[in-house]
Amino acid sequence: MFGSGKPLNNPINWSFRVGRLFGIDIRVHIAFVLCVVVLVSMELPKADSGVDWSLLRVLIDGLGTYAILFLIVLLHEFGHCFGARSTGGEADEILLWPLGGLAMVNPPHNASAHMVTTVAGPAVNVLICAICAPILALWMGSLGAVPWNPLHPFEPVSEAMAMSVTEGQSWLLRVYGISYFILLINLVPVFPFDGGRVVQAWLWPRKGYAESMMIATSTGMIGAIAIGLFALILKEERWLLLMIAVFGYMTCWQTRNAIREQGALGGGGFGTGFGGDYGDGLAGDNTERKPGFLQRRREQREAKKALRERARIEAEEQAVEEVLGKVSDLGMASLTSAEKKVLERATQRQRSVES
Repeated sequence: MFGSGKPLNNPINWSFRVGRLFGIDIRVHIAFVLCVVVLVSMELPKADSGVDWSLLRVLIDGLGTYAILFLIVLLHEFGHCFGARSTGGEADEILLWPLGGLAMVNPPHNASAHMVTTVAGPAVNVLICAICAPILALWMGSLGAVPWNPLHPFEPVSEAMAMSVTEGQSWLLRVYGISYFILLINLVPVFPFDGGRVVQAWLWPRKGYAESMMIATSTGMIGAIAIGLFALILKEERWLLLMIAVFGYMTCWQTRNAIREQGALGGGGFGTGFGGDYGDGLAGDNTERKPGFLQRRREQREAKKALRERARIEAEEQAVEEVLGKVSDLGMASLTSAEKKVLERATQRQRSVES
């Protein structure tokens, strides 16, 4: 359903649902689809360029690359969602849009819960890279096949290997490179990237929530301006960095306004770009919180133990009733040694209760 019943006067709600996993709605912004169409069309060589090309090949490369991007960003956002749930928080929606993803989560309003929620996203990218790296090294016969260089996340560090990459290896390099790039972007210690959120969560117990957010958003706005200025000197991908800079600056500005208006319990639903984003869904300290994973497991074990104990007591009571019925009909002399022990245990329990 387009917009999911949300007010369409806010452009962020111009999205449609594509599925639901683990109780989380997955939505795609209309701008994401338009961006893919535009960017794939830009890959098409011009008719007079003299380049030998195939429309099918261009479509496979372009759409395949964006499908990988979609999947990795989605996994990153699921990391944020599961991180929030592990702390007893809630997660109900993921939005994929041109700058990455937005996980609509609501962790408990404390620093540790926000830290776990934040770190869980990049942890997914670390896992993806950790899986791809040994496969690339074994497939291509050297560790030089792994793109360790953060300035060239899609190219093997060995120039010789970069010249002999096969079709299958190139796709695995894209998976590694996209996940590595998303990880690097989110490690930048500038709010609202995950790195900036980690800094804010670290400052929270030391400065308080409101002041830590003010510090984080101030550095975030400065960082956004720096990214924008850096984008101006680039010839390629300038528009992408400019979009990140504008979005980052606006997110910091909106967050600061929300904190001013609502005090230390302020605002929610803000995210960042390139997969390192989740809505804070901030709530007050008195917000009712769901139990965390470990607490739920402990409660489940205690509940099972209580059921077993109740079943044991009921079985003993039934045995006592049967023995008393036999005594009433046939007298004490008719009891076996086992039946006498049943009465003895029942008598001891009764005395312990009375004492």
